[in-house]
Parts: sequence; structure tokens; C-alpha cells
Amino acid sequence: MNYRHVFHAGNFADVIKHAVLAFCIDYLLRKESPLCLLDAHGGAGLYDLRSEEAEKTGEWARGVGAVMQAAGGTANGAAEALEPYLRLVREDVADGFYPGSPLLLARRLRPQDRLIANELHESTRGALRGTLAEFPGARVTGVDAYECIRATIPPKERRGLVLIDPPFEEKDEFETLIRQMREWKKRWATGVFLLWYPIKAVSPLGALKAEAAALGLPRTWCVETLIYPRGRALSLNGCGLILFNAPYSVPEAVEAALPAFADAMRLHETHTAWLVPGA
Repeated sequence: MNYRHVFHAGNFADVIKHAVLAFCIDYLLRKESPLCLLDAHGGAGLYDLRSEEAEKTGEWARGVGAVMQAAGGTANGAAEALEPYLRLVREDVADGFYPGSPLLLARRLRPQDRLIANELHESTRGALRGTLAEFPGARVTGVDAYECIRATIPPKERRGLVLIDPPFEEKDEFETLIRQMREWKKRWATGVFLLWYPIKAVSPLGALKAEAAALGLPRTWCVETLIYPRGRALSLNGCGLILFNAPYSVPEAVEAALPAFADAMRLHETHTAWLVPGA
């Protein structure tokens, strides 16, 4: 594995991913019935923003750091829109850390809920186990991400969310996702799936979104944020999220907050769209 998230923890992509995740979990927790939460690409769970790797890129300062600074001001009115996300990360960032999605999810667990945090790579998995050790409802696994999803869905709880956040190191990752999406529908057509993807000049986004739409799962929605123009060569220009069975009010809540995120992080462009509307 060449990808090490510590270089990128707290950057614009993490901010948007975790903001959408926060809105989803807020909605799902409105019901008392138990939830199964699955993070298929868990990572280490907590990242030191003072590390040599994080300081080398400085990406967090232009991401969560900029968002926190914007929310601390009074002139732009951003604080209220940014708060659902910032209340999840504020204390950690103040202490010099950024929480990964497994930790964010574990902190929201109720006694009736459970979290499966999967991380294939052994050294990172050890760090993840340490991060989640205090949460009795969280379990760490170490298998292929797509195998983990297949083994878990449909969960016994029949309610929950699956987060898919691959490192996209494999050249055929987009093609793999297209095949896997079909399996997800067959196994759990009512599940909430949140899929993250990078935006580069060569990314086959049209095929990915066309397949997502072709699945026909209700309330399939996407959001994209860019820091550079889409066609810029040899760089990560942005990222996107596809949300299947989007919980009600989540797309609207994200869209309302996007201007504040865009202003804070000086995003080049934001875009949202319904791929499949729903009732």
C-alpha cells in the first residue's frame, strides 16, 4: 500500500466526506431501532496533524483548519451551517489531531448499534484497533473491503449505512466499483451507501455515475467539490460522493451548507445532482 492518509487527513476531501456522513448519521439516529454501520476502508482512525507527514503537505490547514477559522468569524454567518460537521472534529483538531470516519462513527454509537471498521493492512489495522478500543459496539476486521461488504449486508438490523472510501491505487478501481454496486443492490436494496471518488482529468466519472443511475435505487444523489478545474492534468482536482437511498433532508442540508464550505476552503466549484430522484 503506497497511500498513507496521514498526509491528507483533514483536507477538503475529508471535510466534505465527513460533513455528508454527519448529516446521514444525524438522520438515521432519529429512530430508536438499531443500526449497523460499516466503514469498509477504515484507515487508522485518528491522525496527528503535527506529524512530519501532515506538516509536509499542509493540506489540513486549507481544509478543516480553514473551516474552523471561518466558523470562528462573525462577518460571514458560516458558523451555523458548518456546526453539524465541526462539533464532530473541533476538540480533536484543537488538540492537534484529526478523527477518521471510524472514530466519528464509533462516537455516535448507541447501546443498540454496532460498527464494523475494516482495514486490510496490518500495521494500520493495529492503529485502528487502538483507536476504537474504548467502544464496545465497534469491531475491527481485516479483509478485502468488498469481501467485507458482501459478508455484512444485509445486516440483521436491516438499517444502517455503508461507507466506501477506496484509496484508488488500482487502475481498475472505477470498474471494480461498477461491478460491486450491482452486488450491493442485489443484497441490500434498501441500504444507505455512501461512495467517495476522486476527480482527476482521466477519471471515468461518466461511466460511474451512469451505472449508479442505472441501478435505479431511489434517492440516488451526488455531490462534487473541486479545488482545481476538472480538466487539469496530473493532479487531484476534486472529489465526489454518491449517496444511494439518501436519507430525507440530507441532500438539502448539504446543499445549504456547501456555500459556507466553499467560501471557507476557497473551492473552485461545487456541484450536486439527483441521479435517481425519489418520493
